[in-house]
Amino acid sequence: MPTLRFRQIHLDFHTSPHIPAIGAKFDKKKWQDTLQAAAVDSITLFSKCHHGWSYHPTTVGKIHPHLSFDLLRKQYDATKEAGINAPVYLSAGVDNLASYEHPEWREVNKDGAYTGWGKRTLQAGFHMMDFHSPYLEYLCEQIREAVRLFPDCDGIFLDIISQWESCTRWSLEFMKANGLDPLKEEDRKESSRLALEKYYRLTTEAAKSLRADMPIFHNGGHIPRGRHDILPYFSHLELESLPTGGWGYDHFPTSAKYTCNLPFEFLGMTGKFHTTWGEFGGYKHPNALRYECAAMLAYGAKCSVGDQLHPSGELDPSTYEVIGAAYREVRDKEPWCRDAKQVFDIAVLSSESENHNDRNNWPDDGAGRVLL
Repeated sequence: MPTLRFRQIHLDFHTSPHIPAIGAKFDKKKWQDTLQAAAVDSITLFSKCHHGWSYHPTTVGKIHPHLSFDLLRKQYDATKEAGINAPVYLSAGVDNLASYEHPEWREVNKDGAYTGWGKRTLQAGFHMMDFHSPYLEYLCEQIREAVRLFPDCDGIFLDIISQWESCTRWSLEFMKANGLDPLKEEDRKESSRLALEKYYRLTTEAAKSLRADMPIFHNGGHIPRGRHDILPYFSHLELESLPTGGWGYDHFPTSAKYTCNLPFEFLGMTGKFHTTWGEFGGYKHPNALRYECAAMLAYGAKCSVGDQLHPSGELDPSTYEVIGAAYREVRDKEPWCRDAKQVFDIAVLSSESENHNDRNNWPDDGAGRVLL
């Protein structure tokens, strides 16, 4: 499996269908110059976003209605030409376009309410999809298409991987066929676990349909401790942990210390945002990003910084000045961090061993603070 690079960008591009002139200001030279000046050596690019739109011609889904050219191809070719890695992103658990065209694929809970960001019909937000429904095959076709179009990409990143005791017609039929009682919480959870197991198997097969060595990562916002059953579906791990975006500064240290016991290379993933994903107007202070990247190196991780590309397709110069301040330091420290091994003095039994599997585990955070 390829060695992970140290200075990565996770470039979100969740773009409403009502925004015009998508990608109209993309400029190959500016793109390359901006990334190189900021010492970026890998950038994740979008095939499909949470809204469900593709950013390249597609025979499976639909290209964004206000995109008139193959934006992903332009970004990809410019990136690779500059010697920068280019993994490809697809939203997996969320797809508003698919949910509008196939509302029966959208996940609902035991009370008949939608899950996800928008829980009511008139409430704005991204829509969670049911992996027991035909949506899963639709998603796999999109993955296979992306792999065919970009066979030499540097990985497939699949996002928002979850299933929340779904009670769609598909999930109810699955439970009935498999002797599970939808009135019982433990049976609904078992149905969801099996849906995720099927998701991991089929999407990983799709990602590796042309290359057995295709790197793949399934993101659920947290690496669940003790879930060794899902690890065979990962090539590496990425620890999404935006300190000012909901995870807090306590999350990354304990997550990294757990992950470095696993047989994987891993990234720490923070964001350039003052608060959380998609905040165009906020810029994290350069010292905060320098600290966060230094912490990643100290815990044995490579670095990833999240950004949200403007709908125009133009990278924001101020953002990459902030990122560059951290990444030029990371570049200088890299020779001392390659193949570094962690040294352990004490072990902590995670509260997740007792099924406390929330992203933020207060007992773990308290133990981490004491040890820090």
